[in-house]
Amino acid sequence: MWTEAHRARHEAGLKEMVSTCAVEELAQWLERADPPRSERATPIVRVVDAIAWHLRVGGPWRALPGDFPAWRTVYGWFRRWLELGLFDRLLCDVARQRRRAAGRRPEPSLGIIDTQSVKCIPVRGPRGYDGAKKVLGRKRVALVDADGTWLALAVVPASTQERDTLPALDAGKAAWPSLREAILDGAFVAERCREWSNGHGMRHHVVKRDPEQKGFVVVERRWVVERSFGWLAHWGGLLLDRAGRLDVSAARIAFAAVLSGVEALLNPMPVRAAAS
Repeated sequence: MWTEAHRARHEAGLKEMVSTCAVEELAQWLERADPPRSERATPIVRVVDAIAWHLRVGGPWRALPGDFPAWRTVYGWFRRWLELGLFDRLLCDVARQRRRAAGRRPEPSLGIIDTQSVKCIPVRGPRGYDGAKKVLGRKRVALVDADGTWLALAVVPASTQERDTLPALDAGKAAWPSLREAILDGAFVAERCREWSNGHGMRHHVVKRDPEQKGFVVVERRWVVERSFGWLAHWGGLLLDRAGRLDVSAARIAFAAVLSGVEALLNPMPVRAAAS
């Protein structure tokens, strides 16, 4: 239910302040994890701000406005942090903080997995055609918790069948040994999917839609990961896949998920009053 508390949370001035604070928080974390080697280095907060602008607005890296650092500098830092694995570490740290803020244990026991096919601009790098979705591009593989908080993600060519996408999450699943149950949709009924879940110490639970139901239906647990994918629509740079490499494409999504998570921690949703 929409209340005055929700309305106040979305005031333009407050949202701008929260975005600025989130960029500063993220820049401080990255600076601690990878300190600049020279005092003359470009301030990290300006680099993070430029990456955030690039992902929110979209377009090529070369289109960064002149008041940001040079695009080669910004992209160079982005690639450096990717190679150091800092985006994956950030994704896990923010997920734990969000779970603590929600009153949950920092280590989740339930994970929800789904994929999303998106179009890809004409760039070098792997891509494919998803015959079911009629999309030429790439497929995003997401692992989220019960609240929709991103735990891990990967990007594969769109021609990859759902049952073959799970191995792309091996590294991400390894960061969450506490997961004991995986919820998936009907596209993951193959025996190899069950073997993947069992091999990672998780029960394999497939949630299917009732074939007799018509039109839009909210499927139990499945809507959570769909909402997580929907949140990416606020990032203009993620509406199409613009990266030439799959790991860069995944890092772009991870950066947006981390920054959105920090903003959610700074400006949380109002607590819903209990029904009388």
